[in-house]
Amino acid sequence: MSDSPPSDPASEPKRPRLSGNALGAVFMVLSGIGFTIYTVLAKQLSVDVHPVFLAFWRSAFALIFSVPVILRVGLHQMKTKRPGLLFARSLFGTLGFTLAMVAVSDLFTLSLSQFNAISFSRSLFVTVLAAIILREMVGPHRWGAVAVGFVGVLIMVVPGVFMFWNPEAGSGFQLDGGTLSAIGSAFFLAFAIVLVKTLSAELSAVALLTYANILSTVLLLPFVFVFWSMPDLETWGWIFFMAMTGFVSQFCYISGVSVGDASFISPLDYLRLPMATVADLLVVGLLPGINVWIGAGIIIVSAVYITIRERKRQAQPVTVLKER
Repeated sequence: MSDSPPSDPASEPKRPRLSGNALGAVFMVLSGIGFTIYTVLAKQLSVDVHPVFLAFWRSAFALIFSVPVILRVGLHQMKTKRPGLLFARSLFGTLGFTLAMVAVSDLFTLSLSQFNAISFSRSLFVTVLAAIILREMVGPHRWGAVAVGFVGVLIMVVPGVFMFWNPEAGSGFQLDGGTLSAIGSAFFLAFAIVLVKTLSAELSAVALLTYANILSTVLLLPFVFVFWSMPDLETWGWIFFMAMTGFVSQFCYISGVSVGDASFISPLDYLRLPMATVADLLVVGLLPGINVWIGAGIIIVSAVYITIRERKRQAQPVTVLKER
């Protein structure tokens, strides 16, 4: 008598959303931890082998991890009607994560916390690219937030500028190869994310991840011979472990975004900054400067504002139409 039909329908719609956000939060935290371990290993391993060599094996080993997963869910999950778009997404994704590996490598002095802070500009690039490619309506509030966010990027990469000016600001201009690689990585990964918005309508997260690893392996194959190294057995083991953590963190990120609400899930990605700061302190004994914290704070606030505005726009289509 107690299990009356009216109570079940009332409770059913709420459960998936609440559990989705909770599960998404867990995925995002795990993704942040995995990504931090992955970047630490990439930086340490790049002392002995080239980052492009690492990027290839990261994709190749991740592809091995993908095979049993895709076989379990079924090969029918891999069917696509947009192979060209899928290739473009994989190309930009490959450029993005390869430049990220170059940025954090031993070739440059960019710290993990600096890299992570710059990587948050990805959401700003997504807004710009979505307006250009997907013809999304972006109002003055979001454009303003994007502009403010890029000011935050400038504060990080040009120490001493703006309110932190000092007589030696010119000599503090540190737009070196590591910084340029980090900015390029954020841009290309944003491009890949914009294309995923279209592809996710027909392909699952597992399928997208598998295709990305297949095509990244193929695209990087010619370059692995240019930057070939002969690591010892122990180094091969660490490369394998790095690839595994990269695959797991990427899968957790895609899963977290797909099961949770963007306005709730996206800010959790910024936990990577304190995680990277702890990693910098433990690995190299350094803490980020005040310009990194302030620049990152500006980017995070602007990115969260963009996410909230986008959520409101999607929730109130009628209001948007009236404003037009």
